[in-house]
Amino acid sequence: MSYKLITHNDQLAEFCLNIQNSSALALDTEFVRTRTFFPHLGLLQVFNGEHAALIDPIAITDWQDFLAVLNNPKIEKYFHSCSEDIEVFLHHFGCVPTPIIDSQILASFLDNPLSSGYASLVNKYLAVELDKSETRTDWLKRPLTDKQCQYAINDVLYLLPLMNKLKSLLADNHYLSAAYQECQMVISRKCEVMNPDDAYLNIKNSWQLKGKNLGQLYKLARFRYLIAKEQDIALNFVVHEEVLFKIARFLPSSLSELSQLGMKGKEIRLYGQMILDILAQPTPDIAPICRVNRYPNYKDICEQLKNAAQTIASQTGLNPDLLLSRRLINQYVKWQADKTSAEPEILQGWRKPLFEKFGI
Repeated sequence: MSYKLITHNDQLAEFCLNIQNSSALALDTEFVRTRTFFPHLGLLQVFNGEHAALIDPIAITDWQDFLAVLNNPKIEKYFHSCSEDIEVFLHHFGCVPTPIIDSQILASFLDNPLSSGYASLVNKYLAVELDKSETRTDWLKRPLTDKQCQYAINDVLYLLPLMNKLKSLLADNHYLSAAYQECQMVISRKCEVMNPDDAYLNIKNSWQLKGKNLGQLYKLARFRYLIAKEQDIALNFVVHEEVLFKIARFLPSSLSELSQLGMKGKEIRLYGQMILDILAQPTPDIAPICRVNRYPNYKDICEQLKNAAQTIASQTGLNPDLLLSRRLINQYVKWQADKTSAEPEILQGWRKPLFEKFGI
C-alpha cells in the first residue's frame, strides 16, 4: 500500500478533502518524551482504507482542515492503546478526536490481555508479522528514513482490518456495545486534567506524613508540578520525587541541607532558594491521607468484589482483569465509605447489571 508524506499545508488540505467523508480513520502518533513534561509530536499516521498519509507536524502550520476531520462525530477514529495519543492531541491541538474506538480495549473483551500489543493482535487476527525494530526512533530528527516511514505507516494500515475483525467478533458475542462504552469511560478519564493542588497525593509514601510535614509536601508538590508544566520539564527533572518527600519530612533550612537530602547542584541553583522560601511560608492545614486499605471493611469488600468478578468471568468468558481492577476496587471502597462521592464505575454502564446480581 502506497502512502503520501505530507510536508506542506496544501498537501494536508488536499488529503483532508479526500478523507472528510470517511466512515472511519485509523490514527496513530509518534512522539518523543524523555525529559519533557509534554509529549512532543514527531509524526501523524492516518489511513481511511483508501488514502494513507504520514503527516509531518514539524512542517505543517495550518491544521484547520485536519481539525475539522478530527472533530467530525460521524467519523470513527480508531487507535490502539490511545492513552498517550490523547495527551499528544490535547497538547498539540487542544482537542481530542471524537469518537475514539480503541482496538486494545475491544480486544480485551475477547479474553486478550488488557495490555495486548498492536503487533501481537495483528499477528493473531490477521496472520501478519510486523517489524517493530524502529520502536526507539527519535521521531523529531529529520530526515526520516524509508524504514522509519514504513514502520510508522504499518501502525495504521493494519488497524482498519484489525478493528473490523474485532468488531465482528464482538457483535457475535454481543459485547460490542459494552466495548464501546468502555472506550468512552477510559477516554473520559484520560482527558481529566490534574489539579496542581492534588499533586502531593501522587508522591510515593505521602500518606506517611501528617500535620506540618504533609502541608509542606502539598506546597512543594504543587510548586514542582507548576514549574514542570510551565517549563516543559519532566517532574523528576525538577526535583526527584524521593528528594521532595525527604525535604517535606526533614524541613531543611539551607542550601547545603538540600544537597545532603539528595538535591543535585543544578537543581539547587535553579530551585533551591525557591524551595527554602516555600518552606518558610505559612503551612496549610491538610487532612491526613487515609490509605484505602484502612477504610472500613476493606478486606471483606475486596473479597466480595473479587469473588463476584471470578464468577462473572466463568459465566461470560470475559477477562476477570477487565471486569475488576485495583483501581475499580479502591474506587468502590471509597464510595462505600462516602456515598457523596462520584458513583463508582462498577455501578455504571455495562458492568452494573453484571455486578448488581451479587448485591453490589
